[in-house]
Amino acid sequence: MSNMQPPPLLPPDVISVRELTLKTNKAGLDTWHRAGRSQPVIVDAWVRAPVAVAGISDLVCESVHYGTLSKAITKVIESNDAAEDCTPRKLAAEVVSSAFGIGAENVRVRLSFPKKLLRAACAGVEIAKHKYTPYGSDPVTVDVDEKAFIEGLHAFGIIGVNPWERVEKQEVVVGVEVHGPGSGDIDIVHVADDVANVVENTSYQTIEALVTALARFLCVEKAFEKVTVRAEKPRAIAFARGPAVKITRSRRYYSTEVTTFRQSNEKEHIAYLGMGSNLGERAALLSAALVELEKRGIRTLGTSSMYESAPMYVENQPRFLNAVCKVATTMTPHELLAAVQDVEKNALGRVKLVDKGPRSIDLDILLYDDIVLRDGKILSIPHLLMLEREFVLRPLAQLAPDYIHPVTCTTIAEHFEHLCPPDGFVSDLYTVVPIKQPRGPFNQLMFDTIHHVHTPTHLMAILNVTPDSFSDGGDHISPDDILATAQDFVANKATIIDIGGQSTNPKSVNPGPAVELERVLPAINLLRSHKEFDNIIISIDTYYASVARAAIEAGADIINDVSAGLLDPDMLTTAAQLDVPIILMHMRGTPQTMINMTKYTNNDVITGAADELAERVREAEKARIKRWNMILDPGLGFAKNAEQNLCILRELKFFIHSRREFDGLPWLLGPSRKGFIGKLTGREPKDRVAGTGAAISACIAGGAEIVRVHDLKEIGDVLAVADMIYRNPASLAIRKRK
Repeated sequence: MSNMQPPPLLPPDVISVRELTLKTNKAGLDTWHRAGRSQPVIVDAWVRAPVAVAGISDLVCESVHYGTLSKAITKVIESNDAAEDCTPRKLAAEVVSSAFGIGAENVRVRLSFPKKLLRAACAGVEIAKHKYTPYGSDPVTVDVDEKAFIEGLHAFGIIGVNPWERVEKQEVVVGVEVHGPGSGDIDIVHVADDVANVVENTSYQTIEALVTALARFLCVEKAFEKVTVRAEKPRAIAFARGPAVKITRSRRYYSTEVTTFRQSNEKEHIAYLGMGSNLGERAALLSAALVELEKRGIRTLGTSSMYESAPMYVENQPRFLNAVCKVATTMTPHELLAAVQDVEKNALGRVKLVDKGPRSIDLDILLYDDIVLRDGKILSIPHLLMLEREFVLRPLAQLAPDYIHPVTCTTIAEHFEHLCPPDGFVSDLYTVVPIKQPRGPFNQLMFDTIHHVHTPTHLMAILNVTPDSFSDGGDHISPDDILATAQDFVANKATIIDIGGQSTNPKSVNPGPAVELERVLPAINLLRSHKEFDNIIISIDTYYASVARAAIEAGADIINDVSAGLLDPDMLTTAAQLDVPIILMHMRGTPQTMINMTKYTNNDVITGAADELAERVREAEKARIKRWNMILDPGLGFAKNAEQNLCILRELKFFIHSRREFDGLPWLLGPSRKGFIGKLTGREPKDRVAGTGAAISACIAGGAEIVRVHDLKEIGDVLAVADMIYRNPASLAIRKRK
């Protein structure tokens, strides 16, 4: 790894028009519930677009010009062709479309209507959309964000702890945001009336309780998926504008709240534990800690990704592996503390020599239900230092993004974004996928899943021991052929050899798991009998749980399932029991039927494939597969036509960051010799090396950490160049600008 310090990052370029005040008759009902009446509207528009060229050339034509943008917005807003069913959301969508019409691709629009409500400063809608054009298809628009809002809603209610506040109602100023698809079409007038009614018919002592009640009402009674509520008491402090509290809640939070209450009655509690190790077999110790916790009745409900980080406080020591686990326990906080200390000292042999110094295992209670506990130096919940540690907040945000910190009243996701802002922050954390059966120096795969620059791309070599694979069927049948090919893979710097005993060619016949085992087990045993392959990781390419289990027991390290557990209901539980990494790939149907399953809603393969793959991640988590054992693959060539494969390559960076389920997970892509390359080049499979190289470059540019290939020598050269272009720390500033 280079010792070069990356240059400072630049924020994304944004062109905006702020507080453009116009008149429209397309805003739906007015203050008095009348349709088609003219109303004032204040427009804010933001366009994310690079301005580097215009900044050098000083030419208006090289950018999205704000004057042109203002005129386009004005034309839409003030046109008189209002439909009877026109709503603020539809009007905002028209404004976004007008911005697309002048060349913008990433647009956020906020429409505020200051005369919409009788008792509020304004109400309105805010939407953000991203537009791209799949190869050979019509443009596709992706909804990025949407919310409706009310600002400055004045109501009067009993709120406060002082005696005089319990007698007379005082003014409360409330703000509400309703997030999610379709939120712009809610009846904002009735929502405002309902919110005011809640405020005026309650008598809470704290603003915290009031905003919690409002959020619960909106999520549970009004069935909104996610809301933000802010309340302020203008008269509470004589020489201040007033105290205020702002929270964000989801329906899932309140369903969890109900479950937690029931569990509390059953004396079961939810806790989050930080885990760390920088001595010995670090990954093995973290996994062993979970086993020891289970022995003590502390059930693991979820795990984060595993990260390697530099030491804090005492810096002259080895780097740490860190993770967070979510657990359920019937223990009290002090009993839980005693249990984790017993795991540290007695089960795993930790010896503490220096405070915050080297340690074989470190387990910290970060959160326990929603309690605040301060017991001197013995125990503090929430953990006092958790909010200053990226190696805690990043994995915790994967497991509990919506958890409200009981002291700060802020979500974990918001704390993480504050500590590690998306623009300008350079992390030194690396995602680690541990290898359970280490031979030689390899005991983990390491990836930069945050910036995609600090680690090299790994080569996965394809070793098909099949008679009918589409490009190399019959090439690796004899032991001598297998050994010679594997030696060539090692010579050309393969990290992983992927052994497959069944072709996924749609024209091939499924031989069944017994035949597949007859093919792959001899190959695995052969490689494991030669020390020259001790440093090589072996993956088994199968969707049969029985084949995966036998292969792992024979010496394979990783399961590569093209169906992500869909074709064998036992696969996910088997992977969890084996506690080995598994590659979850997106596919529909079977290898024989997938070619007829390429239709996606709105011809949007990005959204469709991402949604379906995110569901497989959730199913893997339900099966108790550790998050640090997951690798994802978008499935090039599987239930996707040529144009859709190209679209995924083109939009890969957006794809891999498009779902919360994907956070921190490494990505594998396998375009090698695929049919879409043949369609573009007209070449037979073994002659598609150059086309494969071009596709591999796109994979690396988009953020792939592993590429699966046939032709290692040639593609190794592609990686040598592409990694220096796209995975060089010097590229951070340029790529952030884009």
